[in-house]
Amino acid sequence: MTTRRLLMVVSVMLWCVAAVAADWPEFLGPRGRGAATDQAIRTRWSEADGIAWKVDLPGRGASSPIVVGDLVVVTASSGASQDQLHIIAFDKATGRTVWHRRFWATGRTLAHPTSAVAAGTPASDGKRIVALYSSCDLFCVDLAGRLLWQRNLAVEHPRSGNDVGMGSSPRIVDGTAVVQIDCQGDAFALGVDAATGEDRWIVPREKRASWSSPLPLTTPEHGVCVLLQNPRGLNLHRVSDGKTVWSWKGECSAIPMTTESGSMLHVPADGIACVSPTEADAKPAWKSTKLSCGIASPLAWGDSVACINRAGVLCIGDTANGQLRGQIRLAGSFWASPILAGNVILAANKEGKTFLISTDGEPKIIAENELPGTFTATPAVADGNVYLRSETVLWKVAAP
Repeated sequence: MTTRRLLMVVSVMLWCVAAVAADWPEFLGPRGRGAATDQAIRTRWSEADGIAWKVDLPGRGASSPIVVGDLVVVTASSGASQDQLHIIAFDKATGRTVWHRRFWATGRTLAHPTSAVAAGTPASDGKRIVALYSSCDLFCVDLAGRLLWQRNLAVEHPRSGNDVGMGSSPRIVDGTAVVQIDCQGDAFALGVDAATGEDRWIVPREKRASWSSPLPLTTPEHGVCVLLQNPRGLNLHRVSDGKTVWSWKGECSAIPMTTESGSMLHVPADGIACVSPTEADAKPAWKSTKLSCGIASPLAWGDSVACINRAGVLCIGDTANGQLRGQIRLAGSFWASPILAGNVILAANKEGKTFLISTDGEPKIIAENELPGTFTATPAVADGNVYLRSETVLWKVAAP
């Protein structure tokens, strides 16, 4: 191979890596960690300034946007009974609608007023997109919007779902679409071949409501796995066959999901418990009641873990011992989870105000930006752009 051709191949490979790295393909971004430490974002924006584009959505939703290649994808639900289900892809550069798929719900469409039938965030593996709705309808489309397969899980499991709505987001892990259906009736977790829609495995779950989402996790002992959480503990399942390879019994929150950093799990409960995913039912390495989550999931990066409590106080602790490093009072109620862009935490409250908090030293608010609407969806970050979704509008905040 000539030097010139080698350089061309290396350039293409680096471009592909950069393109993948710039995606935000699922709830809380790549592997559900909520951190984009290589991203620098704009600090100031408003309805009249710093917005690249905004688009009205065809229905309501609490699901977050995802970014896949040149597409920004969101879900929504509409109709008097919220039984019309939408997957919409927008051009990342212009906000133009590239394609729009519509489906009918086959399961329950009752949902709490603060949520919606489009509550779970879609997920992509760069080839296809899977979307799970509160009605327990699961769809898979390709990047051109063509339907590849669908599963009407409420038809297959008639007692799945609950009267306040489901909220778990699917994952695509190593070619397997993983969904978590935790409810008081037919509770189960399912691993589906992402290419064909056929079952790879199904495991029963405790009949207990939970709105947490699966977390992809790789361990030296068991390889590629997925972590499932409910109010009574954690279960780690091997993605290839669904086998339970580790479990931990302990109090867990029903909505905010566990996160991982430095091979340790940071479990939201009455505070944060730090648990090793290799020691079954082991006592937590530490537990801190000062690090408390409300509805938003905790955020971990490097040697830090952050969470927002029900009083709207952002607390940052040390992942080694749980010691509180600093805290700062924000304002409003927080349903969206905080994310990290560069060294700045984005925390978007329900009332439409997004706080930017510096993580250098003591946490400090460096900017407050407000947009109209009700915001319960977690923001997405890609290429320095921030995507914020209200119930009915999608906003793109331009890169610096």
